[in-house]
Amino acid sequence: MTSVPTERTLQVLEYLVAAGSRPVKQVDIARDCMIAPATLNRIIQALSDRGYLFRTSEKYCVPNFRLERNVPMSGRYLSLLDREIKTLTQDLGVSAEVVVVAGQELLWLNCSAHPDPDVRIRAKVGFRRGLYELDALSLLYLGRLSKAELKDRFFLEGFFKTEFDGARRMVMLSESDATAQIRHAGQSDVAADVAPNHQAIRRFAAVVTRPNGDFMHLISIADKVRPDEDEAALAQRYVDSLRAVKERLDTGVADEGGHHSEKYVSLARSTAM
Repeated sequence: MTSVPTERTLQVLEYLVAAGSRPVKQVDIARDCMIAPATLNRIIQALSDRGYLFRTSEKYCVPNFRLERNVPMSGRYLSLLDREIKTLTQDLGVSAEVVVVAGQELLWLNCSAHPDPDVRIRAKVGFRRGLYELDALSLLYLGRLSKAELKDRFFLEGFFKTEFDGARRMVMLSESDATAQIRHAGQSDVAADVAPNHQAIRRFAAVVTRPNGDFMHLISIADKVRPDEDEAALAQRYVDSLRAVKERLDTGVADEGGHHSEKYVSLARSTAM
């Protein structure tokens, strides 16, 4: 459980982040965060001493740091995710994964082990992989970006796909081919790898967003191709299962109501110099 002093400090940090680069008055922080002025002064003094903010003679605070969470989720929501991926594994006999985005990389936040010990899946918790490789995971995320965001954040001639024809082969894509694939992926909330990797692992994924449409995370199924089963029927089962999980997660996201820094945006904007 977070201690009260730590909670107060986090409140102040999140408030200052929500304010952006604009100076805010200590009296406004104390009022909006409901922190006693003496307590707030100690927090501000500690942050100022360490260089995280500057104080003007008029008792304005000017932030000098960046604070961003790769995983903007509460403990309650993370517990829900853990239950959902375990259920997918039990019901389908697959490995299930929760993947977030950190900068220009996919980051595996959580995953359940494949029930078949002979199925080897390279990605574990903490595994990172670049977004330039266009598979189901990266396409679903990139497809949520606007044309301007995509152009601003990525080198559009750097995208590629990986093919396996006896050996692993990287195929570079033209800007037009890459953007066409990305735009197409943005029209759906579920995607699947076109072909399995060199270990015969294929992924199916769904994207989970906040109520305002902002990307939150991916949830995926990783399984070895099963030549003895009807591939089309199995793929449809995976897609249906992911959509059912996504529906439950969407309810969980709505119940979150936003994390602290979102709550303080309106408060910080209401303060005036």
